[in-house]
Amino acid sequence: MKLAFLLAIALLWAGGQGVYEGVTNRAPQTISCAEANKTPPSASWLHLTGCRISVIEAAYSTTRSGDEPSGDIYLPLSSAGEDESKTVRFVLATRDPAVLSLIKEMSALDAKNEGAFFSFLGKNAKRMIYDKDVTGMVQSGNNKKDKVQEKLRELNKDLAADFVVIEEGREPGLVWPAVLLTGGIALFLFLSVRIAGKKA
Repeated sequence: MKLAFLLAIALLWAGGQGVYEGVTNRAPQTISCAEANKTPPSASWLHLTGCRISVIEAAYSTTRSGDEPSGDIYLPLSSAGEDESKTVRFVLATRDPAVLSLIKEMSALDAKNEGAFFSFLGKNAKRMIYDKDVTGMVQSGNNKKDKVQEKLRELNKDLAADFVVIEEGREPGLVWPAVLLTGGIALFLFLSVRIAGKKA
């Protein structure tokens, strides 16, 4: 019974958060990376323009063989033309095939051959650091991965204390969250009726 109540609460929390996101984010808030760095936007669904991406600063987990990324690749975002020493407020979580391909190529280089490494950097400079507009949802609530954020803080000391991760391509939805919320309400009512029946 206790597990059933915990499941109901989890469904209510996940569904409620999803419905709230869907209702309050009918369209992405468009703002430049430069403006967002100065005044963090209040919306959860963002379209950031004029962002600079540095693949060479990417953070990611690897497969067991350790030769390629597993899951999301995390890239710090700054504004185009901005001093790289400034605090980073946004990190992009992406599975962009182009970024994945570049990281695989870098991983295949001989770590002991510095000449080959710097030669690769020179030939692929435009792939390493480039400007791009990004759209996605800010991780929050049940989507927020606290352990990942803690690890990112360890790896990048330039991250702001209140930095956020943006999941590229994710959009708010109402259908699935509404299903979860309805399921949570139904389960909670069912369990309440059962308990009331036992006490009668």
